[in-house]
Amino acid sequence: MIYKCDESKREDVLNFLYQDPSVNLFAIGDIETYGVDYFDVDVWAYVNNKDDIIGVLVRYKENLMPIHGKDFEGFDTFLPLIQSLSPMYISGSEEVIAQYEEEFVDYEKEETCLAECKELEMESPLLQQVVPLDKEDIQSYIDSLKETGMKHEQTIEEIASDLDLNKSGIQVIKDENGKIISSGRIAIETKLSGMILAVGTIESYRKQGYATAVVSALVNDCNMKNKTACLFYSDPDVGRLYQHLGFKDTQKWIILKNKEA
Repeated sequence: MIYKCDESKREDVLNFLYQDPSVNLFAIGDIETYGVDYFDVDVWAYVNNKDDIIGVLVRYKENLMPIHGKDFEGFDTFLPLIQSLSPMYISGSEEVIAQYEEEFVDYEKEETCLAECKELEMESPLLQQVVPLDKEDIQSYIDSLKETGMKHEQTIEEIASDLDLNKSGIQVIKDENGKIISSGRIAIETKLSGMILAVGTIESYRKQGYATAVVSALVNDCNMKNKTACLFYSDPDVGRLYQHLGFKDTQKWIILKNKEA
């Protein structure tokens, strides 16, 4: 049986998702941050005949995340619901998305690897150059993101609000003139994990260890809060760099993107 969740079911859903806190970090973060009654969030739960939750479907904006096991008895219930919502993205672990992939021929597939780090095994010699982003440098930070070719949607006000919540959530390196040349951020946090995203260095400063230093600082920030640092990568060379820092591969994360939207 499937039902749409309200706040009375929030803890039950989170208890199910926390069985795999790193893989379910996005879904947990959305629910812990916004709840299940927020206009950008919808949560459905599928229960077995013992009334135990065995599957969850989370919508955050245009992204749907089905979360369940390999032999999920509620697949024929989730599939038409997902199809009716016509999402821009469908994302999740490789094991789960493999069950839906052939049903969405108008979607292109992107593969990344999810890795996690509980403790740094190697520290960057440039770590001392990494500093938290100051509010007065937000425009410089936005400019650096554009220069590295990363998509940026947040306003100055939204980034300032993020810094109020987590002063060390965005880490940067500046050159001798004060220009931000490398940066990264903890984009999502739960009580157990932090997701590192948007790590990048402007082209003229690449392959000098700056991104490694930024990631090291963000891992330290997570570890100081007794949280596991997580990130995605798709380039094997980048993956080896993260592995030297202490990241361990967990599983592939798949995104299906609607080609016609």
